[in-house]
Amino acid sequence: MQRTPLAEKKGRSEPSRIDAQPPANHPGSSGGGAGHAGGTRGHPGGHPMSAPKTIDAFFVPAGRDPLTEAFSGREFSPPWRGSVAIDPAEAGNAVAQAFATPRAEPAAIYINVPYCQSRCLFCGFFQNIWRPELSDAFVNDVVAEMEEMAATPLVSTAPIESVYLGGGTPSALLSAPLARLIANVRRLLPLAPGCEITVEGRAYGFGLEKAVAAFDAGANRVSLGVQTFDTAVRRRLGRKLDGAETLAFLNDLAALDRASIVCDLMYGLPGQSRDIWRRDIETVASSRIDGVTLYALNIFRGGPLAKSISDDKLPPAAPVGEQAQMYAEAAEFLVAEGFRQVSQSHFARGERERNRYNSGIKRGVPCIPFGPGAGGQAHGVRWSNLVSIEERKAAKAEGHAPIAGASRMPAAYAAQAAITAGLEAGALAIASVDAIAPGFQRTAAPLLDNWAAAGLGTVENGVFRATRAGAFWITNLTGGLYAALDAIQHKDHGNGGNRMTETQTAFASKEEALAALAARLETNPDGVIEALAESHGVSVVEAMQLLPRVNCTFAPASAFDDIMNDLAEWGDVTVVVHTKNLVLECRGPLPKGEYGRGFFNLHGKSPIGGHIKASRCASIAFVRRPFMGKESCSVQFFDTEGEAMFKVFVGRLADYSLNPEQVAKFEALKARGTKALADA
Repeated sequence: MQRTPLAEKKGRSEPSRIDAQPPANHPGSSGGGAGHAGGTRGHPGGHPMSAPKTIDAFFVPAGRDPLTEAFSGREFSPPWRGSVAIDPAEAGNAVAQAFATPRAEPAAIYINVPYCQSRCLFCGFFQNIWRPELSDAFVNDVVAEMEEMAATPLVSTAPIESVYLGGGTPSALLSAPLARLIANVRRLLPLAPGCEITVEGRAYGFGLEKAVAAFDAGANRVSLGVQTFDTAVRRRLGRKLDGAETLAFLNDLAALDRASIVCDLMYGLPGQSRDIWRRDIETVASSRIDGVTLYALNIFRGGPLAKSISDDKLPPAAPVGEQAQMYAEAAEFLVAEGFRQVSQSHFARGERERNRYNSGIKRGVPCIPFGPGAGGQAHGVRWSNLVSIEERKAAKAEGHAPIAGASRMPAAYAAQAAITAGLEAGALAIASVDAIAPGFQRTAAPLLDNWAAAGLGTVENGVFRATRAGAFWITNLTGGLYAALDAIQHKDHGNGGNRMTETQTAFASKEEALAALAARLETNPDGVIEALAESHGVSVVEAMQLLPRVNCTFAPASAFDDIMNDLAEWGDVTVVVHTKNLVLECRGPLPKGEYGRGFFNLHGKSPIGGHIKASRCASIAFVRRPFMGKESCSVQFFDTEGEAMFKVFVGRLADYSLNPEQVAKFEALKARGTKALADA
């Protein structure tokens, strides 16, 4: 069975999807997503995929209007730019290895529903016409895949923070199969508390009964592709409901008060005047929904929209300068109306809308794909699934992985993801990228200074913040900073080395590794420390020492007896032993210990028991930090090689909150231990 190499693809409402690349001469092989997480097959609100340019191409000439003239057109630079296709004969093994490898951070799940009731003119992702009888076969296929992969280390070893049902049109599924799919997501996957579960769709064919079934099954977010509320423009684009019907359904969904309700709007559509766009934005502001995403129109060469415009069946789309004005006007209006701008394109109000899936994808979190045509990435590998259920079954029957292709992530992926996430969040800490890619700060400085002078952003205290004009051109800013990374790599290759690879040899020295890990923990102290230490080539205790002081303090090994005796008075705790071969957990009261035959022995009426070589304890850490999204408190004991001997975690109540009495004891013991270290 022939496999095709991977390329990037974006779902309709959320910039995330990765899909199989069409042949090079395929008319859909250029395009991209609004913001900058789309892909080579593109999205209606996106930007064309461009060949990498040198850093010189991103300097803005003096005298240009920053909003409408800074660049001649938009770039497209996803974090996975530079991925290298894996030989089809090896692709299945590469994906299998990714699933066999534990992960140290929360992940996202993408479930693709590759069906639509009709083809919209602007869409570059149409795959299959929807037929109701497909519902059960599709859900059976996805559930079987989740059941097969649920116990793999990639899926099972850390929580899932978001699940996205995209496509295609997931809301086209019949009510019962849709609910069954969501219920199985909850049954089979290790979802974090409050995991965001999004159902993407359109108002047509959805209905409140189906929405309630999805909410009852566990969905807590709906993202509808609206594009515009203007009925005349909607009809020209192939939308079936008029604007009033669409708005009424959005408000009815919000009135249920069961989930975050968001929609996406597009600017620059044929026949969409500035007045129509203004009314669209005002309609959103006066509605009851929780958020909106603004996408710029992208026209696919050879696609139905491009053909309709060239045949004079539709008026031309707005030029890029006018799109810039529409974006700026909408962003300013929404913020004035009380929306928070949480990314370049997404605006939210209230506390319910979290946008976890989108923000996670832009940070580069692992994305695990399920279902026909779904794509994702983990552990340096990107892959997409075959889009046909029949092909998926045939591939498995032949002993092949049911994937369309796979590729290796670029060596600079971590740095590219840091750039993407920082720009999207509105504040790029330049030193954090430099810690991953040494030399970035120096190489990018002239470009950042140029952008500041051109009115695209400011640089203060080592942080670049885009102006409104810079936010519109965010894909170009991203491309420019990626070009700075390219310049570093070229320089390193010229010196006979490469400082950014996918293994721990990415660091030219231990000092570089420690600096990179310190930057990571400074911004995000969450994660499995053992895995982070291994990936940076340092010991666990060295990694612990890089945690901010608010998260970790140390006591001397001489305090071992005092600390163990105190822990024995806490009641039920969780003891963890974490090695390269296992993670063993046991819950109960810690017994009083006593020395004998060279060991500190734990015996008593508790499931916890054993023998500790206390003489090998070199240091003790008091750790209070987020772990898998929840606060944790632990006392951790380290040996003379800097590896963890065992850990004792504060217990949790029935609602999974920390036991407050034990937290108080933890803080008191930490104070004693810290003083003991100071006195030592």
